[in-house]
Amino acid sequence: MITFLKVGWRGFGAVLPWLEILAAGVAAPLLLFPTVRPTWTAAVLVGLVAVYLLRLVVRREPWPVTPFNGALFLFMLMLPVAVWASAFPDLSLPKLTGLILGLAAFRAVAFFVHDRRRLFWALAAFLMVGLGIWAVGFLGTGWPAKFPVLAPLVRRLPRALLALPGSPDAGINANQLAGALVLYIPIAVSLTVGWLRERRFVAALVALIIGGLFAATLVLTQSRSGWIGGVAGMIGLSVLAAWSMGRKFGRVLALALLSAAIIAVVVLVAIRPDILGSFLGTARDPEGEISLAGRPEIWSRALYAIQDFSFTGTGLGTFRRVVHLLYPLFMISPDIDIAHAHNIFLQVALDVGLPGLIAYLACLWLACEIAWRSARQGSAALRGLALGLLAGLIALHIYGLTDAIALGAKPGLAFWLALGLIAGLAGLHDPGTSSRAQSVSPPTVGETQPC
Repeated sequence: MITFLKVGWRGFGAVLPWLEILAAGVAAPLLLFPTVRPTWTAAVLVGLVAVYLLRLVVRREPWPVTPFNGALFLFMLMLPVAVWASAFPDLSLPKLTGLILGLAAFRAVAFFVHDRRRLFWALAAFLMVGLGIWAVGFLGTGWPAKFPVLAPLVRRLPRALLALPGSPDAGINANQLAGALVLYIPIAVSLTVGWLRERRFVAALVALIIGGLFAATLVLTQSRSGWIGGVAGMIGLSVLAAWSMGRKFGRVLALALLSAAIIAVVVLVAIRPDILGSFLGTARDPEGEISLAGRPEIWSRALYAIQDFSFTGTGLGTFRRVVHLLYPLFMISPDIDIAHAHNIFLQVALDVGLPGLIAYLACLWLACEIAWRSARQGSAALRGLALGLLAGLIALHIYGLTDAIALGAKPGLAFWLALGLIAGLAGLHDPGTSSRAQSVSPPTVGETQPC
């Protein structure tokens, strides 16, 4: 009887990773829109805690073992401080629930992935989230008309057919959609190449379609920051792929590609300086959005706020009000909702203070190190995934130099899922588990999977 109970207890422990994923999936809509049903949101938070406590009791696992743990501990330690420092709980609490969802997604993926079959399903879920972001954005975005050459096509697009709770009347900001897409495009392209090399033609076709769909939509967003991030991501992917060859020829090719990209930009600006002027625009576009030329004033106010609130930050998501109250802008009307500092690193410091920024930068450093190490071993598809994730993070944070998907924002879920996949890659290449996976290829029927 005791043996039976032990076996049953262990069997239940094997179900826990799926239970965590189910719990996170059920909680996602309510944590993304916490003000719609506040009581239900509180209930799903209690449910998540209950699932985590159950895993602690059954498996003695409070948190997955990943290289990110030290940095994430410091980051999570700053979240209560950031909420406490906020003078506007109505702005901070939705961002907090969004961050809780992101961390829950990271935890679920890191616990779930321990062999190549599970890595594939986690990747499929990541791509499905991307498709969901694209679909909601495509139907709910108020498409701008910044460039005349795209105006005829933009006029044919659906305008804000889908209204999300809390979204402005004009629809979802196209820049936010662009920020999510630049993370996915290098991943889709890299996976396409990796799966083609492994003759996984169906999977390669799916990745190619996703990448093409996202790239076309990125063009239509007319987000200057998104275009810069997207181009930087593809250049970064090409350079990283060439450098990862590990041969002298590959390194020479990588340096040649990078040099060619820099020279092309310099020559274009030298020949057509008017292009740079039209690309930067004025302080505000005709659509009412803040252009690249209007960013420096916002950045200066963000730096003042970081100097005044170095440790705590101004509070999660509160800069949009704090800037007009304490650091008035001259070029931008107080009626304009700035939303964030238009720089991801400044925004993180504003949200969770300088200690939180240090933790965030540490997570990025670790992610790059793990992805690069994974890109130099394993199958073609596994290398493709690692290089794509690394290039996607580069694209997202080049975009983030002039714009931002703020902490706790709805598209930010994709960032935490990407970190979870990178944590999974780290587990696959651990010396004790390196034989678990040599590929991220779709499993075939009858294929025997290692335990």
